[in-house]
Amino acid sequence: MKNGAFTVFKKELMRFFTDKRLLFTSIIMPGLLIYLIYSLMGSSMGSMIDDKTSSFKTAAVNMPQSIAAVLKEEKFEIDNTSLDKKDEVTEQITNGDYALLVIFPEDFEKNISQYDPSDTQRSTPNVEIYYNSADINSAQGYAQVTAVLDGLEKQLSNVFDVNNLADPTDNIYDLATQEDTTGTFLAMILPMLLMTLMFSSCVSLAPESIAGEKERGTIAALLITPTPRSQIILGKVCALSVMALLGGLSSFLGTFLSIPTLMQSMGEEAESISTDVYGAADYLWLILLILSTILLLITAISIISAAAKSVKEASTLAAPLMIIVMMISVLSMYQSNEKQEFYWYFIPIFNTVQGMTGIFSFNAVPVNLIIAAATNLAVSAIGIFILTKLFDSERIMFSS
Repeated sequence: MKNGAFTVFKKELMRFFTDKRLLFTSIIMPGLLIYLIYSLMGSSMGSMIDDKTSSFKTAAVNMPQSIAAVLKEEKFEIDNTSLDKKDEVTEQITNGDYALLVIFPEDFEKNISQYDPSDTQRSTPNVEIYYNSADINSAQGYAQVTAVLDGLEKQLSNVFDVNNLADPTDNIYDLATQEDTTGTFLAMILPMLLMTLMFSSCVSLAPESIAGEKERGTIAALLITPTPRSQIILGKVCALSVMALLGGLSSFLGTFLSIPTLMQSMGEEAESISTDVYGAADYLWLILLILSTILLLITAISIISAAAKSVKEASTLAAPLMIIVMMISVLSMYQSNEKQEFYWYFIPIFNTVQGMTGIFSFNAVPVNLIIAAATNLAVSAIGIFILTKLFDSERIMFSS
């Protein structure tokens, strides 16, 4: 009995260590994926730290030297200006040229040093801070300035206010428009969501269509027909792309249409978010990216399925691709802006995420979107050529 158990033990180990695919997917791939995931997370967190330590260009009116010195230590670039340039500076904050405008009352230090809480006839000095909550740099700068002033205010026993309003719901100091707020929110979540939906649609169809037929043995009947294998592949890829597109669009429409209801549940802070700010051109660019990306994903997963022996193995082998797609999508959440340089859009998958981020944030460059779609189509064409070679291999297509 013991010898029988040892024989089975050796047989199972031999089967495991001589099967390169099983060895890779069971031992090598998990460690490799963890390494890639944490390396990418470390890089993204590092970029977030770099963003937080970047300087904040701030326009200041009547700012005391003592406060300016403290803010300069916190990486603020202080540009002194006058009150009559307020409208000009607030417009520059909206455009991203300035992070903040901080306005102190005249003789601020003198007033707070002579402030008497028992004097009810005397108004409390109010410091005004104008910022753009849709701009990450501006929002971070506002948080830091507010923290510095709050700390000073507590030391001085509440002798001045910051952005004091008669009606707290009327925030005139936040210069973000509805378009800015919507773009920032949707550009952070929708690229990742769309890529997840597209990949899920593709991976649910391609393995069953190719690896499934190999596993059931029905692929042989298809390959012995007079139809050229390149046409068989093209027909399969196009059909799978159409089905994946329909599934992805259905999920996307459900998500997009539910956003207004979702925003209502988030309270007053989300009232400024509306999908009505997007036009027909934005949706057309988005559909172009989705089409080219689905074709790319279907082709890639079809190659994996053709090399696999079963649907289960195809799904396992597609896991690294899923991790790559998800990680690239998640990285978009940590970026304050999409890449504007055209050469970034020659990188498949990454170009789609960047393009979507640009569309949702109203910063898309049409040339970059065209490059992204053309790149995806070109890589898909190369993938179809590789897939043809795999279908031409009897060893691969009839392996079991």
